[in-house]
Amino acid sequence: MGNYRSHEKTCPNLPKDTLGAIELTQQARQLLEEGKTEEAKKKFALAREWDAGVVFGD
Repeated sequence: MGNYRSHEKTCPNLPKDTLGAIELTQQARQLLEEGKTEEAKKKFALAREWDAGVVFGD
């Protein structure tokens, strides 16, 4: 497992990080189920920054 670095955008013209936003949304939903509302809000907000087009509702 070498050094891990978070995703860095090298070309601003490329689409946003949709897969990362989806993953964050899934994590946020899990946090909500656990009653961790504030942590979930932060994950949702970050997901929105990564890709504002991510659908948050079912």
